[in-house]
Amino acid sequence: MVGTKTGAWLGLLMAVGLPALDANAAPKQLYGKSVVVGWTEQVTQKRSDGAASNPTIVRERLVYVSGAGRVFVKGRNSINNPRYSGRKDFERGPGEGASEGTPNFQGDRLVGTGVYSGFARRLVVTFDPSFTSCSASVVYGRSGGPSVWKDMNDSRITYEVQSINVGGTTCSVREGNAVAN
Repeated sequence: MVGTKTGAWLGLLMAVGLPALDANAAPKQLYGKSVVVGWTEQVTQKRSDGAASNPTIVRERLVYVSGAGRVFVKGRNSINNPRYSGRKDFERGPGEGASEGTPNFQGDRLVGTGVYSGFARRLVVTFDPSFTSCSASVVYGRSGGPSVWKDMNDSRITYEVQSINVGGTTCSVREGNAVAN
């Protein structure tokens, strides 16, 4: 949920700054493997024309670590709302779209940040010591000003986000390249 406590945490992270890490910092145990992370979001939002909506957004991130330690990502975002539904997918290679959520390894954790107008999302994947299983957490926080994002299907439509409740977080490690499939 977007909140002031989380916003203070996010503000502290932004003030301190996070170092840019090279994708080669991926743990060798993950070379040639994929990390699959999923979660749902219950969103309360208001469209620019004042209409309220409460969509459920299902997000999935497929992260492949190549044999050279390079990180490739495929993202899937599906929305289900009584008025409409839609899906927006993206793919990114090493160094592409860092401000848009391409995850980086920070030590033995995989961290991704999505930045929007007035708020941000932080995804943290933590691995077991053998890197054969994982858990994930997703946190949203405000960074000041109205929290706004664009419609997945029509970028001319904007929504002011009132709250986001994250649930149903899943995480798994798989052999091979899930991004290519």
